[in-house]
Amino acid sequence: MTKYDLIIIGGGASGLFSGIIAKEKGLKFLIIEKNPRVGMKLGITGKGRGNLTNYTTDLKELVKKYTHNGKFLYHAFDEFGVQQTYDFFEKNLNIPLKVERGKRVFPKSDKALDVVNTLFNQLKENILLETTVTDIKSEKNKITKIVTDKGEYVADNYILATGGKTYPSTGSTGNGYDFAQSLGHNINPVYPVLLGFKCKEDFVEELAGLTLKFVDVTVFKKDKKFKKEFGSLLFTHEGISGPTILNLSQYTYDMYDEGFRVSIDLKPKVPFNELDTRVNGILRDSGSIFLRNSLGDLMPSALIPVVISLSKVDGSKKASEVTKEERQRLVRILKGIPLTVYESEGYNRAVVNTGGVDIKEVDPYTMQSKLVNNLYFTGDILDLFGPTGGFNLQVCWSSAHLAVESIKS
Repeated sequence: MTKYDLIIIGGGASGLFSGIIAKEKGLKFLIIEKNPRVGMKLGITGKGRGNLTNYTTDLKELVKKYTHNGKFLYHAFDEFGVQQTYDFFEKNLNIPLKVERGKRVFPKSDKALDVVNTLFNQLKENILLETTVTDIKSEKNKITKIVTDKGEYVADNYILATGGKTYPSTGSTGNGYDFAQSLGHNINPVYPVLLGFKCKEDFVEELAGLTLKFVDVTVFKKDKKFKKEFGSLLFTHEGISGPTILNLSQYTYDMYDEGFRVSIDLKPKVPFNELDTRVNGILRDSGSIFLRNSLGDLMPSALIPVVISLSKVDGSKKASEVTKEERQRLVRILKGIPLTVYESEGYNRAVVNTGGVDIKEVDPYTMQSKLVNNLYFTGDILDLFGPTGGFNLQVCWSSAHLAVESIKS
């Protein structure tokens, strides 16, 4: 039986990058992947364009972006941060990069599959495809062998790079959690995050496809303001999504069972009284024009009947005849369209998930298990995540680099 220096379980972003670093280090290694091809989730990142990282090069600023267990990543980012990642892809992998709005980093080709193919071509002799790990054997706090449906494999060191539970069609089914738990690790409760909300209101389907820019979205928890986000919002057939909602979902993952309210302020920079004065002027100047035909300067046309309905004002009423009370009801809705969230979009739409291997049981200076001497963890299997925009792939690159460099050759 061939014995390896390192066996990597999982051929996603962190598994492939672990292989790249192992190859540069001269290790004898094997990547075991259950899918017929590697990098399936990596191939769809950035809507298929490959949002590889975020060009936030200041270490402290970068760590602050990770609101969930971010401090754990400090050493990994210090050893191999954004600039090192950028340079590595360009110089070592010959993949030209570019920085776009929001500091998002993409390959110049705008094709995530170019990245996947480059990684695969460098590693294909070390990859075992369509091979499912069925068991991990251990004795005395040390892994002794990997059992698969194609045989058994042995190494001095092992990396679990199986990812989380999001986009299960790409192979991220959470089986890595089962392996980690069987080896004695605690798995913190797993929830999908960075995803849209499903809402009870019927009008969201009528607005599907509508994007609102420069709005404030507030989440209420037990009728108290909980979190607020400014930016863009997208209506879907079942609710709301877009950058503001994805970022808010970092904090709402355990709130769906009870449900919660959301409020959309269409004019966040305009105080209520000032907006009321503005609306009063619009209605006065509109004269005999129907109310429903006089609000085009305040909001997208598709939103007008929804706002009028929520305000409980007759849309066929002449604008100049709208009463002060009716006008202020209208302004209150402009400052807070109410929605009721009952569910998230689930693992099929989530960018990442919270939960996973408890970081208290992992050494942040090596990514080595504190419970199993020859086991390391990389990427999404760990209980940490960052916002959208390339931050989560940076975890994959940095944790993989640190884990492999920590292995004694």
